[in-house]
Amino acid sequence: MTGGADREAPRAPADPAPPEKDPERGFRTAALVVKPLMRTWFRIRLEGHEHVPEVGPVILASNHRSNMDPVLLASAVERPLAFMAKAELFVGPLGWIMRWIGQFPVRRGGIDREALRQTDAVLARGSMLGLFPEGTRGEGTFSAVHPGLAYIVVRQRCPVLPVVISGTERVRRRFGWLPFASPVRIVIGPPIDLPQSSGDRAGRRAASELLRQRLQAFRATVAGEPSAQPTISSPIDE
Repeated sequence: MTGGADREAPRAPADPAPPEKDPERGFRTAALVVKPLMRTWFRIRLEGHEHVPEVGPVILASNHRSNMDPVLLASAVERPLAFMAKAELFVGPLGWIMRWIGQFPVRRGGIDREALRQTDAVLARGSMLGLFPEGTRGEGTFSAVHPGLAYIVVRQRCPVLPVVISGTERVRRRFGWLPFASPVRIVIGPPIDLPQSSGDRAGRRAASELLRQRLQAFRATVAGEPSAQPTISSPIDE
């Protein structure tokens, strides 16, 4: 006879696993307001967006001429973009906002292992990472590339897209806070060919120089200038 008292009671369904925190939720929320505003105010013209994959990890390696560069590049592309920014910015309300939208700090002047871990985490989840290989604002010509940032780029096995931003060098403040509305052009190139670097100092130097040459050649192409072909012979591991 079945169905008696000895029958095993049906088990209650297991509680569903709690949903994982979405690290890009804050970015997407802020983008609803910031992207249309930036695109309109600065009349952003984006070229080469077809080179950005719709999914998967990718690094955007951009020149750097203005504090507005990360905001405008993030506003130009469709996918969320995480930047490594100097630790001095992560204080007070600004620091809270930057963390909320998925940005993370780096301490300059040495090896910041936490920043390296964050770059790995961004790419491991299939997101986009924005870097300024020059390391700081300047002429934006890729005349020099920071060895530590170059090593971050070449150690990752994902597409590295060169980016040239022009027009932000003309951005100035009016009335004490309002940025001057200067048209901005952003050009994204196809993935650049970078062999994987060895981890020793010589390998990092060679990787830095090779990355600089690749980025400088792309910038010259965008600007319509002649560019020298890379001639470096380096101990980078193939």
